[in-house]
Amino acid sequence: MSMLLRQIQLSESLEGIARLGVVFFKSLTNSAAAAQGSSAKSDVVWARLSGLATELKHSIGDRRPSEIDAVARTRKLYRLVGIDPTKDRPSSEKLLRRAVRGKPLPRVNTLVDAMNLVSLQLQCPLGVYDWDRIVPPVIVRIGRPDEGYEGISGDPLRLDGRLVLGDGEGLFGNPSHDSSRTRVTESTVRALIVAWAPAEAPNSFLESVLSEITQVAEEFCDAKVAEQGIF
Repeated sequence: MSMLLRQIQLSESLEGIARLGVVFFKSLTNSAAAAQGSSAKSDVVWARLSGLATELKHSIGDRRPSEIDAVARTRKLYRLVGIDPTKDRPSSEKLLRRAVRGKPLPRVNTLVDAMNLVSLQLQCPLGVYDWDRIVPPVIVRIGRPDEGYEGISGDPLRLDGRLVLGDGEGLFGNPSHDSSRTRVTESTVRALIVAWAPAEAPNSFLESVLSEITQVAEEFCDAKVAEQGIF
């Protein structure tokens, strides 16, 4: 296993529960969303994301999200650790529910919006992190009692019993909520992307997710892959 991938450790407690796909981007160019003066690429990815949301609204109609195979697969991941996915929803399903209800999607910056495009399309929760704000090694495990962090919105989040990512400074990620500490900004130049799936997910599924992540990030952020792999 190569050097960067060695910095990701999957706890034995998650054996038979979770699988991860990870991509390290060694360089990228991010840009602001519209309110801060967007770039042409930011506008294009936003148009594509908005278009996908409209397509899903019409194609899904009155069907319940649980009837969609990809949504059911991710919900199973949560149930395997004893979390009710209807009370703490995966980030991918949150996007889908907003789209189906015709609610506006969040517009953050080009990289995050591009990853939201992948997450919404494939219904796979993605974590998007500034690699320079992470203190490796990274451990993937179950949150302990009283553990948590400040979310991107600034609210404190409790993560005991949840799937979490941790580093030398504490927890920083989970398939429902990312942290303020490692969030991606317009100044981000290196990034870690994490795709979450249940242990039964085949390699082919995670490979397709990683392929879409790299393709979209290259298209909209001129991202260069350092390494990628599946755990």
